[in-house]
Amino acid sequence: MVFEYLAYIVAGAVFSMIGSMSGIGGGVFMVPLFYHMGLHIEKAVGTSLFIIVFNGISASISYWRRGLLKPRGWLLLALLMVPSSMVGAQIASVAPRALVKTVVALIVLVYGLNLMLRGSGRSLGVKLNNKILVPVAGVTAGLVAGLSGIGGGAILMPILISVLGLPVHEAVATSMLSIVVTSASGSIVHIANGNVVFSIAIPFALGAVVGAQVGSTIASRMRSKTLTTIVGLVLVTVGVLTLLR
Repeated sequence: MVFEYLAYIVAGAVFSMIGSMSGIGGGVFMVPLFYHMGLHIEKAVGTSLFIIVFNGISASISYWRRGLLKPRGWLLLALLMVPSSMVGAQIASVAPRALVKTVVALIVLVYGLNLMLRGSGRSLGVKLNNKILVPVAGVTAGLVAGLSGIGGGAILMPILISVLGLPVHEAVATSMLSIVVTSASGSIVHIANGNVVFSIAIPFALGAVVGAQVGSTIASRMRSKTLTTIVGLVLVTVGVLTLLR
């Protein structure tokens, strides 16, 4: 049992490190893991959301101390994502979820490839950079996250970089803070419904706190091009995993 808990802590640290470096939170990796561990899909999602709250808080504090966390509309994005993600979750019960996931996964995959190319000095030309679209971006991110189950971070990163035009370091920091708000609201609902398995969630959360500090420290010291490439690689992985799931 002790070895099992230690394994949970280490896994939580690793997933959190990746999530805090790329701004996606790590849920896309934890949900499949928990599902294959035998948890029902609702419990897998609820447990993952609970862990991401701690991941996001730890990473946000680290990025704030380094001066990378700036307002720039993150609060508006987060506030719009909360109700729209709930609407998306409701629509998911009647919408062709497999089709929605496929479309969103392809978008994330293409954009991840675009970031990888941009990090190497090239690009597919996917860049809007129009801050007037912030409200639309917030609603869209929440709606798609609720519909697809991919998670807000994978949707937020392309929006923060291409729509808001944030530098990649600020985009990662802003995404992690926004994830705290949306994950916390979702966790409350899942806790009330008994969908959080605390025997797994607590040791994973302990590891997540440490992993987020490590990941944010590494990301903060990276060159923009290197971090852009890594974020792109993670998004490509998210897209592929979502297509295969």
